[in-house]
Amino acid sequence: MMNRQRILMLLAAYAGIATMTVADSSAISMAATAAERITANAVSLDPDDPNYYKSFAPELAKTLARVPQLDPETGLFVEEVKPNLFYVTEGIYTSAFLKTGDGVVVFDAPPSFAHKLPEVIHQHAPGEAIKYLIYSHDHADHIGGASVFGGVEGLNVIAASGVVESISEESHRGFLPPTITFEQAYDLTLGDEVVELKTASFHSENVDLIVYLPRQKFVMAVDTITPGEAPFMNFGATADVGRYLKFFDEILKYDFDIILSGHVSLLGNRDDVLEAKEYAFDVNSSVLRGMETFLEQFNTTFEAFEYANPNLAYRVAIESVRRECSVEVIDKWKDRLSVVDVWADSHCQAMILYYIMH
Repeated sequence: MMNRQRILMLLAAYAGIATMTVADSSAISMAATAAERITANAVSLDPDDPNYYKSFAPELAKTLARVPQLDPETGLFVEEVKPNLFYVTEGIYTSAFLKTGDGVVVFDAPPSFAHKLPEVIHQHAPGEAIKYLIYSHDHADHIGGASVFGGVEGLNVIAASGVVESISEESHRGFLPPTITFEQAYDLTLGDEVVELKTASFHSENVDLIVYLPRQKFVMAVDTITPGEAPFMNFGATADVGRYLKFFDEILKYDFDIILSGHVSLLGNRDDVLEAKEYAFDVNSSVLRGMETFLEQFNTTFEAFEYANPNLAYRVAIESVRRECSVEVIDKWKDRLSVVDVWADSHCQAMILYYIMH
């Protein structure tokens, strides 16, 4: 049988643990020092640190080529991407509005640029009143600027019932109270345009919304994918990884060629969704392979720790699966999506925790 010191050295090198407060730990520290860079560790400004920020991969040129150029005066990019449909971004968040001939429908109001939306809408839909504001979900970073429309006469705010309950509890000063609510689906016809709303569950703690414009072949599903990039931390900070994985088949049932996901400055397309699905399921597959030996790794580590500090032994097991997953995912995806080495560790860990609890 392998001796205790050798077990500890291997575990330290494998899981990337820098130090442990156990007897005879000097060998562990040496092994960890020799280990390759651990992308889950704190990012450093020190050039001598293995996790110096410049050691992370630069954003891919093909992704940067898709980034729109903001107007230097307004700090926004506004484009009519389909007849009567405009999207707006300040480089981090996105929203959209639809002119119908009988009024304007606005989709979300991110506080980072919501104060500029009334003027933008006036410029691109002169003479049309803002009739509807639709909430994608209850998170303030997407709808927290809604109060800029508070003085619009006759404005209707549409939201799923679960969103109403949530924002009433939060009492965020940027929210406007919904005037039209629904449980599962709501169709809006205004002028020559149709907007189809359907509740879903892929990101927020209660309910999400899929917005579909059939004439424009446009779908909006916020906090899902980030076109050209790996998803934000923990798959866009989803409340449930399992529901997030089911999202892809649900959204791909729609006939669309543009998707607005609320983050980064890019609009996505069907290929972006397919690529994001492939990425998510690659992470899923890697974690499932690692979980096959998870308990064995825990037991081996716990024995090496002389059955002391089971929480630390459990952490070692999690980190070893996460490490193997992230190395595999980064190697496969580093030339396909930007910022994979920034967020892959969080994706692997989110998936590990999901399977521990499910």
